[in-house]
Amino acid sequence: MKTDKKYVPSILPLKKREETQNRWLFHRLNTLLPSLMKKHNVNMWIVVGREYNEDPVLKSLYPASVDGSRRLTILVFYLDRGQHIKRWVLHPNPNFEPFYERAWNPQECDQWEGLKRLVEELNPDTIALNYSTTFAAADGLSHSYYQHLSMVLEEHSHTFVSAQHIIVDWLSIRTSKELVAYPTIAELGRIIAEEALSSAVIHPGITTTEDVVDWIRQRVLDAGMETSFYPTVDLQRKGLEMDRLEGEIIRFGDIVHLDFGIRYLGLATDTQQLAYVLHPGEEEAPEGLQSALETALRFGDIISDVMKVGRTGNEVFHGAMKKARDEEIEAMLYSHPLGNHCHEAGALIGLYDQQGDIPIKGDMPLTANTCYAMEYNIKQYIPEWNQVIPIYLEEPVAFIQNRLEYMAKRQTSFYLI
Repeated sequence: MKTDKKYVPSILPLKKREETQNRWLFHRLNTLLPSLMKKHNVNMWIVVGREYNEDPVLKSLYPASVDGSRRLTILVFYLDRGQHIKRWVLHPNPNFEPFYERAWNPQECDQWEGLKRLVEELNPDTIALNYSTTFAAADGLSHSYYQHLSMVLEEHSHTFVSAQHIIVDWLSIRTSKELVAYPTIAELGRIIAEEALSSAVIHPGITTTEDVVDWIRQRVLDAGMETSFYPTVDLQRKGLEMDRLEGEIIRFGDIVHLDFGIRYLGLATDTQQLAYVLHPGEEEAPEGLQSALETALRFGDIISDVMKVGRTGNEVFHGAMKKARDEEIEAMLYSHPLGNHCHEAGALIGLYDQQGDIPIKGDMPLTANTCYAMEYNIKQYIPEWNQVIPIYLEEPVAFIQNRLEYMAKRQTSFYLI
C-alpha cells in the first residue's frame, strides 16, 4: 500500500483532555476500585506520595488539577462493612475534591497523626501498602516511609499486606468508558507510524533511520502528546547478516521496521510496523517477503485464537508456540499488557530473552477488559535474498466482552515507499 498522504491527526485541546480523564477517574474510583478491594479481600489501602519521589500509582489516582504530591500526600481507601468504599486525602489542596474527601485539619495535627486517628477510628482488618518484589509499579512505597508507617501505625502493623494485586488490576483493567476510547488512541498511533513509513518522510539514499526517529518524536511533540517510549527504526537488507541495522541511510530494497507508541489521555500504545522501499520500476515487495509477512500474520491469528480470558500467560505462550511448530512456523512470542504504562503490570506471555515459562507474571491469568501489545516475530527463508530473515510485528489488542479485538487497523501488507 502506498502512503503519500499527509495525515493530520485530531487531538483534543488540553481542557477537553482533562475533562475526559477526570470523568474516567471518577468512574474508575466509583465502580472499579470497590470491586477490586472486594476481590482481593482488602478493606483499607493507603498510598503515600512524597514531592519529587512519587509512588508510580499516584499519577493514575490524581485528578487533572493535581500534578504532584506537594511535600506529602496520603490517600486512604476504605471498604466498610456494608461494602461501600470511602475515599480520603490527607492534604490541604482543595482540588482533590470531589474525588476525595479531605480528612485532615492542619490546625489540629500533622498528616501522620491525622492518618493514625483515621485508622484507629476505622480499625481495618487489613491495610494494603505499595510494596512488591515482583511488580515495579506496585513497589512505590519508600523504605523510610514504610518504617514511618510501621511506627505511626504500630498497633496495626500486623495487618500490613502488599497492595500488589489491587495495583495490578487497577493499572491493567479498563472500564467501559476507556475501552470505547482506547481503539481511537491506538489508531492515532498507527496513523502516525504509517505516515513515518511513507515517502513523505523517507527519501531513499538520503534519509537515515535516525532521521525517521527524530521526525516521529517531533511529530508527536508538535501534536501535543508524548511517545510512550523512545522509538526505534531499523533495517533489514539483502545480504546483511545483522537483522536490525540502525543508524544507516535507508536504501532501495530495504525493509524498514518501526517500534513506536504514544501516550494520550493517560493511556499508552505500542506497535511495530513494516515498510518496503521499492526499487525503481518495482510496484510490489518481492514475493518471498510477502510470503514471510503472510506467515507472520498467520502466527498472529494463532495467538489470537489461543489468547483467552482465564488462561495464564504461560498457557497462552505454550499453546501458541505448539501450534506454530505444528505448522512449521519458526516463531518467537513476547506479549505484554498495555495501560497507563507501555509495559503494564499483568500477565506476561513470554519474554524476548526467555522463550518459556515466566515465573509469577506468566502464571497470572489474562483478565477481562484488559489490553495487550501482541508482540512477536517469525523467521523465514527469502528466495530472492537467499537468506533467512525475521519479520517483526506488534499490534494493540483488547479483551472487549471477553473477545479479543484489534484496537487499530491491522497491518496486513507492507507499506510501500
